[in-house]
Amino acid sequence: IPDCGTLNIHPSLLPKYRGASPVPRSLETGDKVTGVSVLFTVLEMDAGPIAAQEEYELNGNEKADELLPILFERGSRLLVDTLPAVWSGDKTQDGTGCVLQDEEAVTHAAKMSKEEGELWFTENAKYMHNKVRAFAGWPGTTAELIIDPRGEAEEKMKVKVVTTRMLREEGGAVLGVHEVRMNKKGDAMVVTCDDGSQLEVLQVQPPNKRAMDAKSFWNGLKGRRVERARVPWSPGEVPAGQ
Repeated sequence: IPDCGTLNIHPSLLPKYRGASPVPRSLETGDKVTGVSVLFTVLEMDAGPIAAQEEYELNGNEKADELLPILFERGSRLLVDTLPAVWSGDKTQDGTGCVLQDEEAVTHAAKMSKEEGELWFTENAKYMHNKVRAFAGWPGTTAELIIDPRGEAEEKMKVKVVTTRMLREEGGAVLGVHEVRMNKKGDAMVVTCDDGSQLEVLQVQPPNKRAMDAKSFWNGLKGRRVERARVPWSPGEVPAGQ
């Protein structure tokens, strides 16, 4: 065992989001601030005394696969800055000079599953947007579209939803709630959720193709209508903070 203990970098503001997926779960929840912690390693996962911590403000559009390296870069600098205090004995593994984690404030970041990445648009658009951000990279988020619905050439297509943008967070009555259309600027597809909130899809990846912008995908449909798949309404399990 090293004389000064072992330090670890964890990409969250502990004691929040202990576990395997702190960055995705923070984005999924819709946090406005995240951060990185430098802590001493103990037997229990991510439970050691916090030697240093730094906040990072979020703008609401970061993706997990982009945010994670940023937090680890900041964490690496924070670790280096903390080492002199560890070597001098001002910060020790028994908690001296550190912040002990409040066990009553602990939250856990469960490992992600591929099934969680399915988008049915039964929840609010803000939650859908945060889900796309959270699961960017792996496992990604997918949505089932119906091309030429109720027509002779009706086709079901599952696409990967790569990038989204909020259009309307507030719900309300909307005609043709399942219809997918292009926005006035022509740079995004508008998807309406069951509660009337709306999400703009900027980038998708069709089956066996590379990711493309919404305009290119739309042009490839050659004027055929598009709907999102119809599923029974459900409020879903929206994380606290939404």
